[in-house]
Amino acid sequence: MSFKKARKDNCGISTALSILGDKWTLLIARDIMIGNQNFESIQNNLNISRNLLTERLKAMAAKKLIRRYVPSNKKRAVYVATERCNDLVRVFLSLSLWADKWVPDTKRAKIAGVIDEKVTEIGLKVIPFDKDEENKDLKMSIRPFH
Repeated sequence: MSFKKARKDNCGISTALSILGDKWTLLIARDIMIGNQNFESIQNNLNISRNLLTERLKAMAAKKLIRRYVPSNKKRAVYVATERCNDLVRVFLSLSLWADKWVPDTKRAKIAGVIDEKVTEIGLKVIPFDKDEENKDLKMSIRPFH
């Protein structure tokens, strides 16, 4: 084994990406954490195909990023973030801060707060593309799954 390959195989970034996969996994995790917890709301918000969303949700559940269950008072399943998924909040913050610095002229959700070691929530300000739309405040909550 070459030194370059050994370094890659022992790299934490490579390991994390082998679990997180592609952009859809992070976007689905973000949506679940901000409260879009059923299939239709995730699909509509992300404009992702039903087949691709089904595939990603199954993979995320298998990797223990989310849990799927049907509440006793509902007919349809909901998805909740696990602790493993909730720990991605720092990744989301870092990616958002990077985009704010290096791609500043795009309209998107902006981080409204800073997180620390005891973070339980991040505030997001959604800046719409259409100036006639209202700004929306979202909170990304870090909640233990029971």
